[in-house]
Formats: sequence, C-alpha cells, structure tokens
Amino acid sequence: MEKEGFVSLWVGNVQSFEELNRLLTVSYSDEGDFAPSIFAKHFEIRRYDDAVREAEYYEEASNDLSQLLEGFSYDEEIIPKFIAIEQEGLPNESNAVVLLYNFQYAGAVSESTILSNYLRFVGAVKYR
Repeated sequence: MEKEGFVSLWVGNVQSFEELNRLLTVSYSDEGDFAPSIFAKHFEIRRYDDAVREAEYYEEASNDLSQLLEGFSYDEEIIPKFIAIEQEGLPNESNAVVLLYNFQYAGAVSESTILSNYLRFVGAVKYR
C-alpha cells in the first residue's frame, strides 16, 4: 500500500537485466487502463508509483545487503534498517534488488518464483 516515507525491499535472482525490466514493466491499455507488472501481479500489489521505483541487476550475486543497496536513494538511511531486519544476513546470494519508495508492503506474498526468476520480500522501513 502506498505510504509516504516508507520503502519496501525485494531481493532475489533473475536471469538478466532485460528480464528484471520485463518483470517490472507496467503498461496501459488503449483505453488508458492500468495493467500491473508481472512482479506486481505475483506479489498481489494492485498499484504503486513506478516513478519512485528503483531496481538493479548485478552480474555477480552477493549476500551482502549493504553492497547490494549501496548507491540507491537514501542508502545511508535504509541500509542499517534493512540489515537489522536480516540480522544474520541474506540466506542466499542475490543478483537483483527492487525498491518501492513511498510504499509499505504488508507481505501478503513473501516470496515468488516468476518465470524461472526468484524474488523475496525482505521488509519495509522508514526512509525519512
């Protein structure tokens, strides 16, 4: 659900940069109706502001959350908070990160395999 000042994080493994973009692409019908992304459908997200979504694909996977999140908006604020959620570190190496800003996901679906790609919801934290 859209909520000002929160950011929700997903990590996982995707096949390529192009595949990550394909999972996150939203579209509109000829009539202007919103069609959610494949990612949104699998995580039962009705709508989010794509303008404040950030995502990255890495050639080399890592289980170091601070390394995966470095360079994203508000990284100095959000890295320690997400590390506090994942106290023992990420259980598996990840090569993809999805951040939805001004969005507090309730975690209805905690993980999903989407067309041979895997994403897991880590949590939502305040970033400002």
